[in-house]
Amino acid sequence: MISKNPRMINVMKSILVLGCDEACHSQMISALLKHITFDRINVQTAVLKEAHTNPFAKKVLQELGININKENPRPVNEFIHSKFDIIITTNEKAKEKVENLLMGATKIHKSFINPLELYDDELDLDASFRELRDSMQEWLNEFVVRHRLSA
Repeated sequence: MISKNPRMINVMKSILVLGCDEACHSQMISALLKHITFDRINVQTAVLKEAHTNPFAKKVLQELGININKENPRPVNEFIHSKFDIIITTNEKAKEKVENLLMGATKIHKSFINPLELYDDELDLDASFRELRDSMQEWLNEFVVRHRLSA
């Protein structure tokens, strides 16, 4: 029997995570968000310029059992006519693009450090990407509660 009670109908939220071109922040946030919510929300990842996912991002997510080896973000232009409940931007360029292109959604901007701009040594990059992952996870845990995205 199908319930007609509106409170019983579970509508999947749709979120776009938009980054620049380094495919680091947007991919990490997207993967962590899916992981935290047990894939109960539709999360898409887009970048301003086509890019492949950063290997350090893949590595630190794999440490949590999250595999993004087969995932690459898509160009933002593919989503111009798509409807999202929430759009998360991860840098100023992405924030500006959202204001001009994508309408009708709650827009949230959150900046994080970019380890690639700070370090060039592999050990430093490993540690910095772990720190980035952990700060993203902390922010997303609060985000999920604030926007009622948890079960």
